[in-house]
Amino acid sequence: MQVLRLRELSTAQVVFFASVVALDFGWGLVFKTALQVTAIHEVARLEMVVSVMLMVLVRLMLDRFGTLLFFELAWGLLAAVLMPAAGGQPGFMKLVPALTQGLVFDCLFSLLRTRLPEGRAYVAILVGGILGPCAAMLVRVAMGVPWATATQVLFGISLVTSLVINGFGVFLALVVWKRIAGLHVVAMLRLP
Repeated sequence: MQVLRLRELSTAQVVFFASVVALDFGWGLVFKTALQVTAIHEVARLEMVVSVMLMVLVRLMLDRFGTLLFFELAWGLLAAVLMPAAGGQPGFMKLVPALTQGLVFDCLFSLLRTRLPEGRAYVAILVGGILGPCAAMLVRVAMGVPWATATQVLFGISLVTSLVINGFGVFLALVVWKRIAGLHVVAMLRLP
């Protein structure tokens, strides 16, 4: 298994990675804030379609174990500092689900590289999309949120909508990837 190391990244790759993380965070900040006016954000995190698409594209560009772990870590640190009360977990507790999700994403992307070259994105994102929210709910319950019937129902609805949204995000990422994979600029940014 090849592991992402900072010393093997070119300046262009580091700038690309940081730019996509910043784009994802900015998109989420704006869209999530707009959606919080409605109650839909509690059951369907619609902004995640773009986030999932960006994560899959970054992983396909920098196809090494650790890419999505660093992506989630960077996003979690930004969220902990700039949005400490958002998402149900206070401050740095956001790192627990982010790192869980990033680890699952990277493990499955790497393990399924030869068996499911295209399907690995679906498997990784859908399984990580279940385990990440489960870790987030575990943190919330550990911090005092009652595991009542209403919490369980909302969590179940959230998981189902998360699967649909994540699946659609992967679909969009693979459509975009098929169109850009052969471009010269992509070839320059990809890891060998």
